[in-house]
Amino acid sequence: MSLFQITARQGKHWLAVTEQNCPRQTTTGLTLKLTMQRGDFCLQIDNCLPLRGVTALFGRSGCGKTTLLRAIAGLDRHTGAEVQCGATIWQQDGRFVPVHQRRIGMVFQESSLLAHLTVEQNLLYGFKRLAKHAAIQLKPEQVIQMLELTPLLQQVPSQLSGGQRQRVALGRALLSQPQLLLLDEPLASLDQQSRCEILPFLQSIACQTGIPMLLVSHQLDDVVKLADNLVLMQDGRIHSQGPLQQQLLQPQLAAIGAMSMLDAKSHGCNNHLLKLSIGQQQLQLPAPQHCDSANYSPTSYRLRIQARDVALSLTPLNDSSVSNQLQVSISGFNSAPHPAETLVQLTLEGQPLQALLTKHSVERLGLQVGQQVYAQIKAVALD
Repeated sequence: MSLFQITARQGKHWLAVTEQNCPRQTTTGLTLKLTMQRGDFCLQIDNCLPLRGVTALFGRSGCGKTTLLRAIAGLDRHTGAEVQCGATIWQQDGRFVPVHQRRIGMVFQESSLLAHLTVEQNLLYGFKRLAKHAAIQLKPEQVIQMLELTPLLQQVPSQLSGGQRQRVALGRALLSQPQLLLLDEPLASLDQQSRCEILPFLQSIACQTGIPMLLVSHQLDDVVKLADNLVLMQDGRIHSQGPLQQQLLQPQLAAIGAMSMLDAKSHGCNNHLLKLSIGQQQLQLPAPQHCDSANYSPTSYRLRIQARDVALSLTPLNDSSVSNQLQVSISGFNSAPHPAETLVQLTLEGQPLQALLTKHSVERLGLQVGQQVYAQIKAVALD
């Protein structure tokens, strides 16, 4: 599912709201076959990536993420490569469609706006010529409204903040009427406040337009907030790929910070707390500032929970300040980065949840696979 973000609190807290009526792409996947040798580095890809929602390419620097993205875009041509987007072949055998003929919108770390043009002129650069030859799905007024660019239209890039320039770059990419959006570290050059400002716009683009997005990022927090699907790359190869919720269980992510994603449904606000349910169980967390119980309509949410913020008990705790106590079953144990710790794999109403405990605590409680226990999660720890 694509995400539409609401800032629940200033700083670290965020909630992702799922819009149920988002447009969906009906094309098949992005088929990639590519072998490239550059010095000691070898990129070997033979995979099919989904053309729906936001797919994140994640891995350490130098693993081949940007190289793969440039091959998809047609910026680099590699002998013998095959690139097919849905039913459209971009490269195969002797056929090579140049970048300007591929229906791709691209946004990089730097916005690369034309400094001598206003925001409006940057947005419309190339659009009028394109409009004569292509079916127009997104009109300038739609994009301007979606990205809240109206107050900026007559300004030039030097008058804009980093986040504002990236919004204009996104608008320009959308007005190219893309079949696919390629985002190469679009938030890397932004400060934290600008990152927080632009994330909701990326999410609303994914939801409102239905255009699939391929995102390269080194920041797991950004990936978790944006992605529906996660592709883990390592040493020039795709190590694993799949839905974000399942991919977060991959052991190599534990070194960065093990976490889980849970789908929940809301049931209104009370005393500035948002009431949520996961299956038959209830939990709560600080409500977004806009939440009004008098004018509230049910919404689906996705929650991020750090494994270190989940504690386990054998029975419910009646004399604890922790208000979220959810019954879970233990499905397994994984190694943690620190030798004194263990990642406990849990199942909560059919959804995966992780808890980071010391081995001493696991032994002291006698935890075993299949055992029913209670997950203790502080409301203020829920994102």
